[in-house]
Amino acid sequence: MTTTKPLLKKFLLHDIEHYSKSILMQDIFYKILHLAKLDSNVILVGEIGSGKKRLAKVIHESSNRAQGSFQTFYCLNINEDEYKKAFWGHLKFDENHLSIKYDLLEKTINGTLYLDQFSELTPKLMHDILISYKKGCDQIFRLRPSHNGKPRIILSFNQEYYQNFIGKPIWQELLNELNPVVIMLPPLRDHKEDIPLIIDHFLNEIRDRYIEYKNLRISGNALLACYNYDWPGNLLQLKNAILQGAVLSRGETIELSHLPISMNTE
Repeated sequence: MTTTKPLLKKFLLHDIEHYSKSILMQDIFYKILHLAKLDSNVILVGEIGSGKKRLAKVIHESSNRAQGSFQTFYCLNINEDEYKKAFWGHLKFDENHLSIKYDLLEKTINGTLYLDQFSELTPKLMHDILISYKKGCDQIFRLRPSHNGKPRIILSFNQEYYQNFIGKPIWQELLNELNPVVIMLPPLRDHKEDIPLIIDHFLNEIRDRYIEYKNLRISGNALLACYNYDWPGNLLQLKNAILQGAVLSRGETIELSHLPISMNTE
């Protein structure tokens, strides 16, 4: 019987969020590994900066769709014209029939479509996207019968909006149409034991990219400050803090004074 540990090792080496000592995060990683192979649609729920897009890519790359396209549609502040252009594209003639070209759906027919910040949309636009998904897939399969599967949909929900959707008609419509699996991502402050490992990954990433930063490291005081900070911006904020420290330290040792002033208590 195959165990999940070898899979988990490969998964952890694949991406920064998966270097983890946290039991909470390890449980999420096991679920993600198995979910990726099931080909289910997914809703990722978490605070801003908690790594939802990165995790969506890992789901795609760990699935049987890995050779297909991964496309991101950014929903924040979208208007109806932008939505129509992205999803409906333009009219086209196909096999002597006039039809709508569903750009994103056609690009991801064997891949994954990630709807970033989906929770920012109005219920009307959410409804329109679900209708487009259904009609677009029906049309594509009618004109291209060799395709026997739909694009995988991954939706991003901000934690603060998630509870407001439960029980609303649009939420029930979403469940009926997509039958998604919901994955809740914890904020960084709930798995602080991972902070040293995450910082080490960021440092290695900078060293590998810029030869002038090959001696980059972080002091004990700066590392302790990172551990004690609450990180309201989660992984994205942590990464930006380390980048700032790298620049201000001129590629040497990141001290507490090199970190953002909100973290500098001296």
